[in-house]
Amino acid sequence: MIAVVAVAGAMLGLVAHDLAVSGLTADRPLRPLIGVCPECGERRGWHRFRCPRCGRGIQREPVVAVTGGLVAVSFFLLFGWDWELVPYLGFLTLTMALLVTDLEQFRIVDRLNLRGTALLAVTLAIVSFGVGATEDLVRGLLGALVYFAGASALWLLVRGKGFGAGDVKLAPQLGLFTAYVSWGTLGWAVFAMAMIGGVLGVAMLALGAARMKTELPYGPPMIMGAWLALALSGPT
Repeated sequence: MIAVVAVAGAMLGLVAHDLAVSGLTADRPLRPLIGVCPECGERRGWHRFRCPRCGRGIQREPVVAVTGGLVAVSFFLLFGWDWELVPYLGFLTLTMALLVTDLEQFRIVDRLNLRGTALLAVTLAIVSFGVGATEDLVRGLLGALVYFAGASALWLLVRGKGFGAGDVKLAPQLGLFTAYVSWGTLGWAVFAMAMIGGVLGVAMLALGAARMKTELPYGPPMIMGAWLALALSGPT
């Protein structure tokens, strides 16, 4: 069973990668199932190791696929074969896509984030009513408000330097899906975000990839912090 979930998660990672590549170009339709080349936008297909148009070889795609598989397994261990697993796999797909866009161009793409968050919130609400978890849904919605308020306060404090409006708009879905499990999970997500962001920042400085005044993307630590908190929260 775990192997099946891992393969499904890897496939969702590839879907997320396509969404990210398509989403970074405003006039490009979102095409999540064709293996888009990040270099030229060619429909390369997932089965090709090199783009026939520009010659770009596979680079980050295996990392995205493996990460998707690992996170999917952690969600399966949290929920098992429950309907709640469905919106959480959707959450994995969307956050993976946003992680790629933020690493690629320091952007949390609105047309992915806002539409995806709304769709996932509706899906989670339907599932929660179906499984009788309305209290969890209410807590998740409150968590979305809390995380959004905290992110907004931080954005105002730093005046948008290093922590942008896209990060603020990312916060509600992270708050929703972590607080849905528990308030403690939301708390650990925030703590993990700060720790991961600090470690990545120090590592990049040590490797010479960034300078003291370089603004690093904060979306990836927020996303990875939420994934880690959910993975460590234990079965529901």
